[in-house]
Amino acid sequence: MQFNVTNIIYSEKPHSGTVLEFQSLLNEAAERNLQWMDGTMWYHSNRTRVIENILFNNSISEEGKLGKVKRVSASFTWGGGGLVDEHWVEGGNGRTDPKRELMGMLGDSGHYPISAVVWAFGWKLPSKIRTTHVKFNSIGAIIECETVLSFEDGGRAIIDTSCLLPHRSQFEVVCEKGVVKVDDLVGGQGRSGNFGAYEGPFVGSTSFTIGDYLGKDEVVQVEPCDHVQNLVEEFSKCVQSIKEGGRANPEWSKRSLITHTIMCAIFESAMRAGIDVELKSESCNPTKFVIEGETVNDIPTMKWTK
Repeated sequence: MQFNVTNIIYSEKPHSGTVLEFQSLLNEAAERNLQWMDGTMWYHSNRTRVIENILFNNSISEEGKLGKVKRVSASFTWGGGGLVDEHWVEGGNGRTDPKRELMGMLGDSGHYPISAVVWAFGWKLPSKIRTTHVKFNSIGAIIECETVLSFEDGGRAIIDTSCLLPHRSQFEVVCEKGVVKVDDLVGGQGRSGNFGAYEGPFVGSTSFTIGDYLGKDEVVQVEPCDHVQNLVEEFSKCVQSIKEGGRANPEWSKRSLITHTIMCAIFESAMRAGIDVELKSESCNPTKFVIEGETVNDIPTMKWTK
Protein backbone atom coordinates (compact mmCIF):
# COMPACT_ATOMS: atom_id res chain seq x y z
CA MET A 1 0.00 0.00 0.00
CA GLN A 2 1.28 3.46 -0.86
CA PHE A 3 0.28 6.67 0.93
CA ASN A 4 0.40 10.26 -0.16
CA VAL A 5 -0.90 12.41 2.67
CA THR A 6 -2.21 14.98 0.23
CA ASN A 7 -5.00 13.15 -1.54
CA ILE A 8 -4.58 9.47 -2.53
CA ILE A 9 -4.54 5.90 -1.24
CA TYR A 10 -4.12 3.07 -3.74
CA SER A 11 -4.39 -0.45 -2.33
CA GLU A 12 -3.72 -3.87 -3.74
CA LYS A 13 -6.03 -6.63 -2.65
CA PRO A 14 -6.81 -8.36 -0.40
CA HIS A 15 -7.03 -5.51 2.07
CA SER A 16 -6.22 -7.63 5.16
CA GLY A 17 -7.42 -7.03 8.68
CA THR A 18 -10.88 -7.61 10.07
CA VAL A 19 -13.96 -5.93 8.66
CA LEU A 20 -14.01 -3.25 11.37
CA GLU A 21 -10.27 -2.61 11.05
CA PHE A 22 -10.73 -2.01 7.36
CA GLN A 23 -13.83 0.10 7.95
CA SER A 24 -11.87 2.35 10.34
CA LEU A 25 -9.16 2.84 7.72
CA LEU A 26 -11.72 3.85 5.10
CA ASN A 27 -13.43 6.20 7.57
CA GLU A 28 -10.15 7.95 8.26
CA ALA A 29 -9.47 8.27 4.54
CA ALA A 30 -12.91 9.86 4.05
CA GLU A 31 -12.36 12.29 6.93
CA ARG A 32 -9.11 13.44 5.34
CA ASN A 33 -10.69 13.58 1.87
CA LEU A 34 -8.27 10.98 0.53
CA GLN A 35 -9.22 9.13 -2.63
CA TRP A 36 -9.27 5.39 -2.02
CA MET A 37 -9.11 2.89 -4.85
CA ASP A 38 -8.12 -0.77 -5.01
CA GLY A 39 -6.48 -2.63 -7.85
CA THR A 40 -9.51 -4.41 -9.30
CA MET A 41 -8.82 -3.68 -12.95
CA TRP A 42 -11.89 -5.22 -14.58
CA TYR A 43 -14.24 -2.65 -13.00
CA HIS A 44 -12.74 -0.06 -15.34
CA SER A 45 -12.89 -1.80 -18.71
CA ASN A 46 -15.06 -0.47 -21.52
CA ARG A 47 -16.83 -3.83 -21.56
CA THR A 48 -17.80 -3.58 -17.89
CA ARG A 49 -19.34 -0.17 -18.47
CA VAL A 50 -21.39 -1.49 -21.38
CA ILE A 51 -22.65 -4.44 -19.32
CA GLU A 52 -23.45 -2.16 -16.39
CA ASN A 53 -25.71 -0.19 -18.69
CA ILE A 54 -27.47 -3.39 -19.72
CA LEU A 55 -27.91 -4.75 -16.19
CA PHE A 56 -28.66 -1.63 -14.24
CA ASN A 57 -30.81 0.07 -16.87
CA ASN A 58 -32.46 -3.33 -17.17
CA SER A 59 -32.49 -3.41 -20.97
CA ILE A 60 -30.63 -5.07 -23.79
CA SER A 61 -32.14 -2.74 -26.37
CA GLU A 62 -35.27 -0.74 -27.03
CA GLU A 63 -37.06 -3.99 -27.82
CA GLY A 64 -36.22 -6.17 -24.85
CA LYS A 65 -35.34 -6.32 -21.16
CA LEU A 66 -33.24 -8.72 -19.15
CA GLY A 67 -35.15 -8.09 -15.96
CA LYS A 68 -34.03 -8.69 -12.41
CA VAL A 69 -30.76 -10.50 -11.64
CA LYS A 70 -31.64 -13.91 -10.17
CA ARG A 71 -28.43 -15.95 -10.12
CA VAL A 72 -24.71 -15.37 -10.66
CA SER A 73 -21.84 -17.82 -10.96
CA ALA A 74 -18.23 -16.60 -11.04
CA SER A 75 -14.85 -18.32 -11.02
CA PHE A 76 -11.14 -17.60 -11.06
CA THR A 77 -9.06 -20.77 -11.08
CA TRP A 78 -5.67 -21.61 -12.51
CA GLY A 79 -2.75 -23.92 -11.85
CA GLY A 80 -4.14 -27.31 -12.86
CA GLY A 81 -2.26 -29.38 -15.40
CA GLY A 82 1.19 -28.25 -14.29
CA LEU A 83 0.98 -24.46 -14.48
CA VAL A 84 2.24 -24.42 -10.88
CA ASP A 85 4.33 -27.12 -9.20
CA GLU A 86 3.99 -28.86 -5.84
CA HIS A 87 6.41 -26.46 -4.15
CA TRP A 88 4.22 -23.53 -5.24
CA VAL A 89 1.04 -25.22 -3.99
CA GLU A 90 2.62 -26.21 -0.67
CA GLY A 91 3.55 -22.71 0.44
CA GLY A 92 6.15 -21.60 -2.08
CA ASN A 93 4.05 -18.58 -3.06
CA GLY A 94 2.40 -15.84 -1.02
CA ARG A 95 -1.02 -17.13 -2.08
CA THR A 96 -0.32 -20.54 -0.57
CA ASP A 97 1.47 -19.48 2.62
CA PRO A 98 -0.92 -18.46 5.43
CA LYS A 99 1.84 -16.48 7.15
CA ARG A 100 1.95 -14.20 4.11
CA GLU A 101 -1.72 -14.38 3.08
CA LEU A 102 -4.04 -15.54 5.85
CA MET A 103 -6.89 -16.39 3.47
CA GLY A 104 -4.71 -18.15 0.90
CA MET A 105 -6.11 -18.42 -2.63
CA LEU A 106 -9.43 -17.05 -1.37
CA GLY A 107 -7.68 -13.85 -0.30
CA ASP A 108 -6.00 -13.34 -3.65
CA SER A 109 -7.82 -14.97 -6.55
CA GLY A 110 -11.12 -15.21 -4.71
CA HIS A 111 -11.40 -11.44 -4.78
CA TYR A 112 -12.37 -11.51 -8.47
CA PRO A 113 -15.40 -13.83 -8.43
CA ILE A 114 -16.60 -12.23 -5.18
CA SER A 115 -16.43 -8.79 -6.77
CA ALA A 116 -18.21 -10.02 -9.91
CA VAL A 117 -21.10 -11.41 -7.87
CA VAL A 118 -21.68 -8.37 -5.70
CA TRP A 119 -21.26 -6.06 -8.70
CA ALA A 120 -23.99 -7.96 -10.57
CA PHE A 121 -26.30 -7.68 -7.55
CA GLY A 122 -25.87 -3.90 -7.46
CA TRP A 123 -23.46 -3.84 -4.47
CA LYS A 124 -25.91 -5.37 -2.02
CA LEU A 125 -24.48 -7.61 0.67
CA PRO A 126 -25.77 -11.19 0.74
CA SER A 127 -27.87 -12.24 3.71
CA LYS A 128 -26.17 -15.61 4.19
CA ILE A 129 -22.93 -17.27 3.16
CA ARG A 130 -21.95 -20.93 3.31
CA THR A 131 -18.68 -22.43 2.11
CA THR A 132 -19.56 -25.79 0.59
CA HIS A 133 -16.05 -26.95 -0.33
CA VAL A 134 -12.60 -26.01 0.93
CA LYS A 135 -9.20 -27.64 0.56
CA PHE A 136 -6.05 -26.76 2.50
CA ASN A 137 -2.43 -27.48 1.74
CA SER A 138 -0.08 -29.10 4.26
CA ILE A 139 0.61 -25.80 6.08
CA GLY A 140 -3.01 -24.70 6.41
CA ALA A 141 -3.48 -22.35 3.45
CA ILE A 142 -6.73 -22.41 1.49
CA ILE A 143 -5.87 -23.65 -1.99
CA GLU A 144 -9.42 -24.34 -3.17
CA CYS A 145 -12.73 -22.84 -2.09
CA GLU A 146 -16.35 -22.89 -3.28
CA THR A 147 -19.13 -20.88 -1.63
CA VAL A 148 -22.86 -20.26 -1.98
CA LEU A 149 -24.21 -16.76 -1.30
CA SER A 150 -27.89 -16.04 -0.65
CA PHE A 151 -29.57 -12.65 -1.01
CA GLU A 152 -32.68 -11.34 0.76
CA ASP A 153 -34.82 -11.12 -2.38
CA GLY A 154 -34.19 -14.72 -3.42
CA GLY A 155 -31.07 -14.03 -5.44
CA ARG A 156 -28.28 -16.56 -5.21
CA ALA A 157 -24.72 -16.97 -6.33
CA ILE A 158 -21.84 -19.41 -6.32
CA ILE A 159 -18.15 -18.54 -6.49
CA ASP A 160 -15.04 -20.69 -6.66
CA THR A 161 -11.30 -20.24 -6.72
CA SER A 162 -8.47 -22.76 -6.91
CA CYS A 163 -4.84 -23.30 -7.83
CA LEU A 164 -5.56 -26.95 -8.69
CA LEU A 165 -8.04 -26.52 -11.56
CA PRO A 166 -7.64 -25.39 -15.19
CA HIS A 167 -7.68 -21.71 -16.00
CA ARG A 168 -11.19 -20.22 -15.72
CA SER A 169 -11.79 -16.49 -15.42
CA GLN A 170 -15.50 -16.04 -15.96
CA PHE A 171 -18.97 -15.09 -14.81
CA GLU A 172 -22.55 -15.68 -15.86
CA VAL A 173 -25.36 -13.39 -14.76
CA VAL A 174 -28.77 -15.02 -15.07
CA CYS A 175 -31.68 -12.58 -15.19
CA GLU A 176 -35.42 -13.10 -15.56
CA LYS A 177 -35.35 -12.92 -19.36
CA GLY A 178 -31.76 -13.56 -20.39
CA VAL A 179 -28.14 -14.00 -19.44
CA VAL A 180 -24.83 -12.12 -19.71
CA LYS A 181 -21.61 -14.14 -19.95
CA VAL A 182 -17.93 -13.19 -19.83
CA ASP A 183 -15.17 -15.79 -20.19
CA ASP A 184 -12.10 -13.60 -19.62
CA LEU A 185 -12.95 -11.54 -16.54
CA VAL A 186 -9.54 -10.77 -15.09
CA GLY A 187 -7.18 -10.45 -18.03
CA GLY A 188 -9.48 -9.77 -20.94
CA GLN A 189 -7.59 -12.11 -23.26
CA GLY A 190 -10.47 -14.39 -24.22
CA ARG A 191 -10.14 -18.17 -24.21
CA SER A 192 -6.85 -17.85 -26.07
CA GLY A 193 -4.42 -19.41 -23.58
CA ASN A 194 -2.44 -16.16 -23.75
CA PHE A 195 -1.30 -15.27 -20.22
CA GLY A 196 0.36 -12.06 -21.37
CA ALA A 197 -2.57 -10.16 -19.87
CA TYR A 198 -1.33 -11.16 -16.40
CA GLU A 199 2.28 -10.25 -17.05
CA GLY A 200 2.28 -6.88 -18.79
CA PRO A 201 0.25 -4.28 -20.67
CA PHE A 202 -2.53 -5.94 -22.64
CA VAL A 203 -5.38 -4.61 -24.76
CA GLY A 204 -8.42 -6.87 -24.73
CA SER A 205 -11.93 -7.33 -23.26
CA THR A 206 -13.30 -7.13 -26.76
CA SER A 207 -16.58 -9.03 -26.37
CA PHE A 208 -19.20 -10.62 -24.17
CA THR A 209 -22.25 -12.80 -24.76
CA ILE A 210 -25.92 -12.03 -24.25
CA GLY A 211 -28.38 -14.89 -24.34
CA ASP A 212 -32.15 -14.48 -24.55
CA TYR A 213 -34.79 -16.47 -22.68
CA LEU A 214 -34.90 -19.07 -25.47
CA GLY A 215 -31.16 -19.73 -25.19
CA LYS A 216 -30.12 -17.87 -28.32
CA ASP A 217 -26.72 -16.21 -27.84
CA GLU A 218 -25.39 -13.04 -29.41
CA VAL A 219 -21.73 -12.05 -29.17
CA VAL A 220 -21.48 -8.31 -28.53
CA GLN A 221 -18.29 -6.55 -29.63
CA VAL A 222 -16.96 -3.63 -27.58
CA GLU A 223 -14.04 -1.25 -27.88
CA PRO A 224 -10.91 -3.03 -26.61
CA CYS A 225 -8.91 -1.49 -23.79
CA ASP A 226 -6.14 -2.03 -21.27
CA HIS A 227 -7.87 -2.52 -17.89
CA VAL A 228 -4.88 -1.15 -15.99
CA GLN A 229 -4.64 1.97 -18.10
CA ASN A 230 -8.34 2.67 -17.62
CA LEU A 231 -7.95 2.21 -13.85
CA VAL A 232 -5.08 4.69 -13.73
CA GLU A 233 -7.06 7.20 -15.78
CA GLU A 234 -10.08 6.90 -13.43
CA PHE A 235 -7.86 7.26 -10.37
CA SER A 236 -6.19 10.33 -11.87
CA LYS A 237 -9.59 11.90 -12.58
CA CYS A 238 -10.61 11.44 -8.95
CA VAL A 239 -7.37 12.95 -7.68
CA GLN A 240 -7.64 15.89 -10.05
CA SER A 241 -11.16 16.56 -8.78
CA ILE A 242 -9.86 16.73 -5.20
CA LYS A 243 -7.08 19.08 -6.24
CA GLU A 244 -9.72 21.35 -7.76
CA GLY A 245 -11.61 21.50 -4.47
CA GLY A 246 -13.92 18.51 -4.82
CA ARG A 247 -14.52 15.50 -2.59
CA ALA A 248 -13.11 12.01 -2.98
CA ASN A 249 -15.38 9.60 -4.86
CA PRO A 250 -16.81 7.23 -2.19
CA GLU A 251 -17.81 4.57 -4.73
CA TRP A 252 -14.42 2.89 -4.72
CA SER A 253 -14.09 2.57 -0.94
CA LYS A 254 -17.66 1.22 -0.82
CA ARG A 255 -16.79 -1.51 -3.31
CA SER A 256 -13.63 -2.44 -1.41
CA LEU A 257 -15.44 -2.72 1.93
CA ILE A 258 -18.31 -4.82 0.56
CA THR A 259 -15.96 -7.21 -1.21
CA HIS A 260 -13.73 -7.54 1.86
CA THR A 261 -16.73 -8.13 4.13
CA ILE A 262 -17.93 -11.01 1.95
CA MET A 263 -14.42 -12.45 1.73
CA CYS A 264 -14.11 -12.43 5.53
CA ALA A 265 -17.50 -14.15 5.86
CA ILE A 266 -16.47 -16.85 3.36
CA PHE A 267 -13.22 -17.35 5.25
CA GLU A 268 -15.06 -17.62 8.58
CA SER A 269 -17.40 -20.24 7.11
CA ALA A 270 -14.51 -22.16 5.53
CA MET A 271 -12.51 -22.28 8.74
CA ARG A 272 -15.57 -23.50 10.68
CA ALA A 273 -16.25 -26.47 8.43
CA GLY A 274 -18.85 -24.73 6.26
CA ILE A 275 -21.24 -23.27 8.82
CA ASP A 276 -23.67 -20.54 7.83
CA VAL A 277 -22.58 -16.95 8.35
CA GLU A 278 -25.52 -14.55 8.31
CA LEU A 279 -24.95 -10.87 7.52
CA LYS A 280 -27.15 -8.26 9.16
CA SER A 281 -26.75 -4.93 7.42
CA GLU A 282 -28.42 -1.67 8.39
CA SER A 283 -27.99 1.72 6.78
CA CYS A 284 -25.13 3.76 8.31
CA ASN A 285 -24.32 0.98 10.82
CA PRO A 286 -21.51 -1.58 10.63
CA THR A 287 -22.56 -5.02 9.41
CA LYS A 288 -23.12 -7.61 12.14
CA PHE A 289 -22.67 -11.35 11.73
CA VAL A 290 -24.70 -14.24 13.17
CA ILE A 291 -22.72 -17.46 13.59
CA GLU A 292 -24.31 -20.48 15.24
CA GLY A 293 -26.90 -18.23 16.87
CA GLU A 294 -24.35 -15.78 18.25
CA THR A 295 -24.19 -12.21 16.98
CA VAL A 296 -20.66 -10.87 16.54
CA ASN A 297 -19.58 -7.40 15.52
CA ASP A 298 -16.47 -8.29 13.55
CA ILE A 299 -14.87 -11.09 11.56
CA PRO A 300 -12.62 -13.03 11.21
CA THR A 301 -13.27 -13.88 14.87
CA MET A 302 -9.77 -15.22 15.57
CA LYS A 303 -6.34 -15.75 14.01
CA TRP A 304 -6.97 -19.10 12.43
CA THR A 305 -4.32 -21.79 12.18
CA LYS A 306 -4.55 -25.31 10.83
